[in-house]
Amino acid sequence: MENKIKAVLFDFDDTLGNRDRYAYDCYRQIIVENASIDDPLLLESVVQSCMLWDQRGDVNKEYVKRMLKETYGIVLPFADFNGHWDERLWEFCVAFEDSYDTLAYLEKSYVLGLLTNGPSIGQRKKLEKSGLSRFFGNDRVFVSGDYGISKPDSRLFLEACKKIGVAPQETLYVGDNFYRDVLGAKRAGLRPVWVCNINERRCLADIEIIGKISGLKEILN
Repeated sequence: MENKIKAVLFDFDDTLGNRDRYAYDCYRQIIVENASIDDPLLLESVVQSCMLWDQRGDVNKEYVKRMLKETYGIVLPFADFNGHWDERLWEFCVAFEDSYDTLAYLEKSYVLGLLTNGPSIGQRKKLEKSGLSRFFGNDRVFVSGDYGISKPDSRLFLEACKKIGVAPQETLYVGDNFYRDVLGAKRAGLRPVWVCNINERRCLADIEIIGKISGLKEILN
């Protein structure tokens, strides 16, 4: 008999938070502040290029910095663009439209938690800026930067379950990244739910051992 679900843990970026939106706004502001571009079409080209080079946040930001110089001749003045990015990104953070209502509904029946990769201060500021912090007490927010390990490391998932007082098999983990979220949760014994169409990506996967949803509200079913 399958264990009853008692808790739901969430990834943040591209799951609860609309990363495409706030990454775009952050890149645009950085370019506006550090390059003199009068042509709006050229400005848009630069920002769109940044979004491609960014690879949904999976690339070292020094690569984006180098490509800006090589492609457009734009030299960013940051010795550590990764650090600058982490300090700025949270300022533009917004949640997906259905995040708040989904969490408000789920909190009536389940323990909610957040388990996300990234720097501790930046991820916690994103949560606050998005307006979703009320759903997660400090004792239910787990950021890889506090532990020195990152998803998909099973230890991070197991530590989160231990601290919120639920067994892994009684826990759903909801995330958008197959490697970090789905594989990581499954190997740790949690029940993964893949949010795979939230940014117009199709749920193409020839495997039936995971839950797949195309938007957060589908988890209510």
